[in-house]
Amino acid sequence: MENQLEKKISEALENVEPWQRVPTSVDGAFLIKTPEKDNIKTIMVEINPLNERRTPIKRRGLFLRQSIELEKFLEVLQNESVNELLKTVDDMSNGSTAQKTGGMKTLEI
Repeated sequence: MENQLEKKISEALENVEPWQRVPTSVDGAFLIKTPEKDNIKTIMVEINPLNERRTPIKRRGLFLRQSIELEKFLEVLQNESVNELLKTVDDMSNGSTAQKTGGMKTLEI
């Protein structure tokens, strides 16, 4: 027998078109029903924080299909070097001219 959350998800997605965003009680977390492939239904969770108007901040957020994906993204997002990199990119974008890089080398941070 399905547990309560599975039942709620199934009901919420019953009459939803593929790729339609279904809000959840968690701000910034949405359910996404994907198109069926070989009669297999798949569901994803979209992570897309809300702005001050309570609308998603990006047109498309981060789509996750398995909990391991969330764990791997969190590892990267919680890395202090990524935070430092983003702050630097933010500072560069706010006033100074952007510099183009010649190649697609890995940047050591």
